[in-house]
Amino acid sequence: MKKQNWYKLLYQFAIIGILTFMGFRLLFDKAYAPDFEAYCPFGGLQALGSYLSLGSLSCSMTSTQIMMGVVLFIGIVLFSRLFCGYICPLGTVGEWIGKLGDRLKVRITPKGFIDCALRLLKYVLLFITFYFTLKSSELFCKKFDPYYAVTSGFDTDVVLLWALMAIVALVVGSLFVRLFWCRYLCPLGALSVIFRFSWWFLGVMALYVILILAGLEISYVYPLLVITAGGYILEVTRMKRVRPYPIHITRNTETCIDCGLCSETCPQGIDVARMEKVTHTDCTLCGDCLHACPEKDTLQINKKSMKWLPAAVLGVLIILGIVAGTLFELPTIDQKWGTPEQIESAGIFEMEGLKNIKCFGSSTAFANQMRRHEGVYGVATYVASHKVRVLYDTSLYDDEKLQQLIFVPVKRVIRAVTKDVDSVIYYTLTIDKFFDPLDATYMQHLLNQKTEACGFQTEFACPVIVRIYFPAGTEPGREALTEVIESKNLTFTSNDNEFNVKLPYRVITFDDEPAEMSKGEYASAMFVPTTSRFNSYSNYSDDVVSQYLLRMGANSSLKARYSHLVSHLSNDKGIIAFETVLDSAGAEVGVIHYVDTITLPDNIYSAVNADTLVFHYSDGRTGKLANPFSFPDPGSVEKTER
Repeated sequence: MKKQNWYKLLYQFAIIGILTFMGFRLLFDKAYAPDFEAYCPFGGLQALGSYLSLGSLSCSMTSTQIMMGVVLFIGIVLFSRLFCGYICPLGTVGEWIGKLGDRLKVRITPKGFIDCALRLLKYVLLFITFYFTLKSSELFCKKFDPYYAVTSGFDTDVVLLWALMAIVALVVGSLFVRLFWCRYLCPLGALSVIFRFSWWFLGVMALYVILILAGLEISYVYPLLVITAGGYILEVTRMKRVRPYPIHITRNTETCIDCGLCSETCPQGIDVARMEKVTHTDCTLCGDCLHACPEKDTLQINKKSMKWLPAAVLGVLIILGIVAGTLFELPTIDQKWGTPEQIESAGIFEMEGLKNIKCFGSSTAFANQMRRHEGVYGVATYVASHKVRVLYDTSLYDDEKLQQLIFVPVKRVIRAVTKDVDSVIYYTLTIDKFFDPLDATYMQHLLNQKTEACGFQTEFACPVIVRIYFPAGTEPGREALTEVIESKNLTFTSNDNEFNVKLPYRVITFDDEPAEMSKGEYASAMFVPTTSRFNSYSNYSDDVVSQYLLRMGANSSLKARYSHLVSHLSNDKGIIAFETVLDSAGAEVGVIHYVDTITLPDNIYSAVNADTLVFHYSDGRTGKLANPFSFPDPGSVEKTER
């Protein structure tokens, strides 16, 4: 009876168990936001590459993921491909499916030219993955990675066809061929082999750095191509005679009974029974052969009975990676656009607690916002701590002025004011720990759930000024409103996802008495016009353009979705613009400009009431959204006067 390798099984069951728990918890706890990539070494290495080449981290990668990648490199150089052998979820799934293939007796073993040709595929995928990641600072592997596709529920980053092909290759390939994905398709597998030949990887990188320092402009494409091509050549030419690791498996030929169980048990299909030292590039030091051997002291670690050593080393490396990741934080982006002289003399302003700094996209948006201001020379963002660092001209700005540059005032309509209401009551407060647009989103949900507020707006000050509006007769007392704002927790649903947020807000000042204004004055104060032109707007003369007017009504509270509606309308080539205005009564009206020889008002009315909004991202992708807008009454038509 074969002995089980409990050291490896413990790791495998632990990883699969944790992932399963996270997945099931997500089903029952919508407020839970699992990070299935929190300790991904491959993502960390890609992020480190994009940081070194572009000065920005891929997606929301953190220092922990980067350190796990560094630890992976160190572990491979000094010990073996322990990650692949013990804890990679795809490797585990592939291995377990392979055992089913053994029982069904459908196994085949590619050899010779076919084996070498198939091994090229993972190097091609490695090159493509790193090429596009370093080019865009976005993890390209997310588009096809079967692990990410499944754990993310086929997120929008996933290319469905590619992911499905990868999943089929993993499942079907592993059924017929030992660890098919790991041996032939896994880019991390290819990278692990390259790290196995560390002298090659480090030599090419050192030469590249020297040439760059010498003043040569060389694209990262060339060292990437040389490293991947060289890694493939080294793998297929030195597959069985690579230098042994400092810790490696040895076979005592004198006590060996040639039962062949070691070779039969090896997940990688290595013929261990014919080696005195296991020096095959596929060896991950998983230890299955050690536990399968029936003869004492025949298969050992460095000729010693230390079956536990690889698992223990892996545990130490994981702990070191996690601990090291807590000691520093790399900026998600670190951009400087000032001259060297300006940057050298610049002041440094840091601000923490900006909840909207949460990924590469929001970091880039922040950088673009700050670029527009004269005297700002650069920014760095830190996603994990929601912190920004700004380089600025000290003669133009101080801390308060810089906070004002960062601050984005908002106007949020929570609900429409009904026709029977004549006036609006508002309170003016200052609120601490309330600064960025995400705070405004939380406040909107808070006021919507616990009050009858119809809207609020913010104004910069230290702390921020907030005016909260109520239909006359619905306003709460000061104490009641203060209690609402200082709520410790908020639970809300957005896009079918439930969120549970801890709130830090504290009311600093509060007007003694509320103020009053007419409904029209309120409408004017809260109105934020929307104007968007598309489909060659300027090419059409007024005589062929008409206006379709829609009363926005309750839809006015959905301003965050106006961009989706506009993009959806642009699918009709006859619609060329969308804007919002206030009528004489202070009600918001949507004005849709259309070419009356191309489309009809009925088409527009059908479009705005469609079940699904079909919109377009800036990169050309198409998205879909259940239509949140409702226009029960058809609009009216007027001729355009521009």
